[in-house]
Amino acid sequence: MEKMNDQARQSPMQKAISRVSYAFGAFGNDVFYGALSTYFIMFVTTHLFNTGDKAQNDRMIMYITAIITILRVVELIIDPFIGNWIDRTKTRFGQFKPWVVIGGTITSIMLLLLFTDLGGLNQSHPYLYLVVFAILYIIMDIFMPLKTLHFGQ
Repeated sequence: MEKMNDQARQSPMQKAISRVSYAFGAFGNDVFYGALSTYFIMFVTTHLFNTGDKAQNDRMIMYITAIITILRVVELIIDPFIGNWIDRTKTRFGQFKPWVVIGGTITSIMLLLLFTDLGGLNQSHPYLYLVVFAILYIIMDIFMPLKTLHFGQ
């Protein structure tokens, strides 16, 4: 009932800004997901490990795939704790807005870093690259659900 009263008190301009903001947020989320689900595997298989040693390249791609699979399972375990953490949030900006901003910012930075070779680390120290990749990916995976929260809940 309180949510309905808040919406009724909004001016037409505030409603328009809210709708446009939501639309841009949804578009950004879809672009992020598209980049991660489609182009990331293409980046890994065609650009990241392209040393000329096919056996080494295949092994590194296998390790990246295994890391992503394992971290997705770990994410299933972590997500309920993140949800509980969010449910307990009480700020002057609301329950979800701070987490949307934090989640969107951190996941964007992590995605940008994941689409690099980390300064040539993949060629010079490939196993160190895998460790750094795993750390960056789990950070992105932890903060990714935060950016998809709904303002109106």
